[in-house]
Amino acid sequence: MKKENVKERFSKNLVILRKKHKLTQGGLAEKLSYSDKTISKWENGDALPDVETLCLISDFFGVDVDELLKCDIEEIQKKETKQ
Repeated sequence: MKKENVKERFSKNLVILRKKHKLTQGGLAEKLSYSDKTISKWENGDALPDVETLCLISDFFGVDVDELLKCDIEEIQKKETKQ
């Protein structure tokens, strides 16, 4: 998987998960101890968090790091609701 695809996938998944949990960028930033500007950069695909922060984000949302970076979170959630 190319680096750009990882950024795009992560940013899309982060937005989906944040909205699903009814959080603003500021609200998520507060929960993760980051600034809302940092959350915005991640969601816009301008930056990726470091490995430790990826683990923190995955734990917070209850998903695997692989799912955050490589999968379509919407598709996974659709499958889970059908089970």
